[in-house]
Amino acid sequence: MSPLLLYGKPCAEHLAESIANSVTELGFAPKLYTIGFDNEQWLQYTTSLAKSATRYSVEVQNITVSQDVLPEEFFKLVKDTCANADCCGVMLQQPLPTEFKQAVNFVDVSVDVDCQNPLTCAKLYYGQDGFRPATAQAVINLLDFYNIELQGKNVVIVGRGNAVGKPLALMMIARNATVTVCHTKTKNLAKVCQNADILISACGKAGLITSDFVNNNTIVVDVGLSFVGGKSCGDVSPEVYDICAGYSPVPGGVGPVTRATLFENLIKAAKGDR
Repeated sequence: MSPLLLYGKPCAEHLAESIANSVTELGFAPKLYTIGFDNEQWLQYTTSLAKSATRYSVEVQNITVSQDVLPEEFFKLVKDTCANADCCGVMLQQPLPTEFKQAVNFVDVSVDVDCQNPLTCAKLYYGQDGFRPATAQAVINLLDFYNIELQGKNVVIVGRGNAVGKPLALMMIARNATVTVCHTKTKNLAKVCQNADILISACGKAGLITSDFVNNNTIVVDVGLSFVGGKSCGDVSPEVYDICAGYSPVPGGVGPVTRATLFENLIKAAKGDR
């Protein structure tokens, strides 16, 4: 039996229709500001956001600064951007250089559409309503779209980062899954992963997940992104595809859903529903 392919495009299109309807109800196009450095990978991502914004009937304005900007200047930029009358959402480049990490504290919680301010993260921790990190929520959205049940499932997450691993663990627990969080330093990592009903990898380490990490019933969600030989690839080795019950490809899996989920959060911010 062929594995289930968790393509992101159908899920993203489903979200896009809902978002476009919400924009019509609002009567204006919500605006997202992205703020980051003159970094090739960051610029590639924000450019793709801006290009896809039209599809979702929203606006994206990318603000880039040079690497030699002072931290205080960067913090002020973030604060001032949040105060713009047309600002419905702000997202900062991640990870930020060490001396700029405090910038997340200057993202107003009312426009914190990617759940970066510690106060927004606290709402997630306590199970309160609020924004959820777009990539982590995109994993949930993708699984829901393909009717993959989470309740009672054994979920293994490989990756403990603030953007995906940690928040996703809390979100999965809230959906009554049994969650194990691993990382690249976990002993016998393959053995831990073997019994997972749902295996999610978010390490950014190409080829980390091989055939001995999965069984015939495993659903594999690949959130990792690396560039090898100029091509993008995920954490999951292609040999896994012939063994597991289903998988999300890279590219074309979680990525499109992440963009849609970010814009979904932007709509919530515009409505004041956060």
